[in-house]
Amino acid sequence: MNLSKVKQLSLKQQAFESIKNAIIDQTIVPGQILFERQLSEMLGISRTPVRESIPLLEMEGWVTSVPRKGTFVCDISEKDVEEVIQIRRAIEVLVVELLIPVISDSEIENIEKLYGTQAELTEDKNKFILTDKDFHIYLAELSGNRRLAQLMGTLSDQLRWFGVRALNTPNRNEQTLKEHALLINAIKNRDVERAKQAVLNHIEHTRDAIVKNLKIIKICQKGGGLENPY
Repeated sequence: MNLSKVKQLSLKQQAFESIKNAIIDQTIVPGQILFERQLSEMLGISRTPVRESIPLLEMEGWVTSVPRKGTFVCDISEKDVEEVIQIRRAIEVLVVELLIPVISDSEIENIEKLYGTQAELTEDKNKFILTDKDFHIYLAELSGNRRLAQLMGTLSDQLRWFGVRALNTPNRNEQTLKEHALLINAIKNRDVERAKQAVLNHIEHTRDAIVKNLKIIKICQKGGGLENPY
């Protein structure tokens, strides 16, 4: 049996991850044009891996190339939101159904510690969202269904991207913490139906916050407040 040697993450993959994360946290904003030279200087690498990372970003829907104009950062559409929310409802309801019969007291304490960490990060949107991702993935892991946890991991980049937008809505971080607290309380009481309702309410409120932000941006674009490159 011949196996290829394990290699460090390629420069192309490093460029891909760095640019993707900058798009997710809005360091690179929707509609912004990507310039290879600028990105290569910021990342401290040559232009070749940056150029090679663009098709990967486009394949995953983070950027779009417009002939004779350049490569632009994509924005979130309401259709994107609806599709991901539909998947998230199905996954997270199943998560609480599976985890409540098997969760231990020590695991509940770990959930509460994650909640406490997130509660201290309300002034840092990006860290708040990263901890939110950890919170939901940890619940999926506690379900005991490995594939379910993998699905949550696959969705995590999209959820972070959407989550940053949701937090642009006033008081959304405080509301998120209240919704998490209700979910944790239902889990502590081993109340499956209440936990399912809590997670569905949380998802719907998140959806509403994202869509509200998207509508505000559309109004700004129509009024000339934001430039749309498309």
